[in-house]
Amino acid sequence: MSKEKNSYSLLDIIGILFRWKKPLFTLILCTTIGAIVVTLLLDDYYTAYATFVPTNEEQKLFDSAGNLTLYGGDDAVSRVLIFAESSQFVDHMIKKFNLSEHYGIDSSTPRGRNKIEKQFKKLYDIKRNKHSGLEISIQDKDPEIAFNMVLAALDKIEDLYRSATSGNKGLIKETYEKAIAEKEAELITVADTLTTLRKKFNIFDVNQQSKTLSGMLSGLEGNLAYDKAKLLSFIEMNAPRDSIVNVSSRIAGGEELRKLMRGGSLNNLDVETSSDIYAFNQGRDPVIYWETKIANLNEELSLIITQFAKFKTHAYSNIAGIIVLEPVQVPNLKSYPIRSFMVIGSTLVAIILGVIGVLILDTYKRIDWKEVLYEKPVNHT
Repeated sequence: MSKEKNSYSLLDIIGILFRWKKPLFTLILCTTIGAIVVTLLLDDYYTAYATFVPTNEEQKLFDSAGNLTLYGGDDAVSRVLIFAESSQFVDHMIKKFNLSEHYGIDSSTPRGRNKIEKQFKKLYDIKRNKHSGLEISIQDKDPEIAFNMVLAALDKIEDLYRSATSGNKGLIKETYEKAIAEKEAELITVADTLTTLRKKFNIFDVNQQSKTLSGMLSGLEGNLAYDKAKLLSFIEMNAPRDSIVNVSSRIAGGEELRKLMRGGSLNNLDVETSSDIYAFNQGRDPVIYWETKIANLNEELSLIITQFAKFKTHAYSNIAGIIVLEPVQVPNLKSYPIRSFMVIGSTLVAIILGVIGVLILDTYKRIDWKEVLYEKPVNHT
């Protein structure tokens, strides 16, 4: 069998197709007519759809940013997808619209119920779009039924979503209340500690007392030095006794006050004074520490109470569980079948398969099967 005998040029292929033009034309014509007939027998389906997003049903605990956005995040969208594909949702739709009768499927057997569920899922779709929203669509032969089914689906999804998150609201509420109670108890304990320290060291205003005590001690030291010099001068001058006694009394009082300011209240617990600079220095840092702690606790408590108020306002309001961004409309144009595409596609497939079949048949006829089957092997010796 020669190689040239089984090779094809473009003219050969055109010649083959021309010789087989009638069978090819018949195949293409029959396929096209058949596709037209089949597509005309197919029922028209209408698609109703809507776009929505879940609302933000949960709050971030103890976060100054306060996740108060109206729209839920990716986690909320994922939860809605779970509810929208759950058996509970599918069963609700099957019962509400009596899909057994609507689809003409017997639901008395498990197999029949499974077929109804598969048929509904075939015509129902929900997916996340590129904007983190959700697109839901349902196909049906009746546009009004498709419209009503999407509305019912949105209501059921919202009901499932809110029911699932309502339990979390109670838990979050208890968490807030517990956190507030703990902060209040801690605040009382810290306040008692601070009160004890203030009483022990007679510190009531750290900044003011620090300035006052420094000035008092400096002034006292200066007055004592002045009075002592004055006393020596009076003694040398044999000044009147009353003047000497008066200056001596001031010196004694000043030294007693200096002694008191240099730790007198620490050495004698019966003495209570806010002028003891040693006691002030010893108690200043602890008092500042506990004052700072109280300020921080008050700030934290105020923040939690504010967040709790926001949470209650949001969680127990009548805000919808989902927000429909693109409302449902009754479809007025069929979505399936697209008959022109089906007919054109069938015709193209018939042409391609017909050409391939003709070339295969022609090749088959051109082969000398006797030569192929009974060709003797060439002896190279």
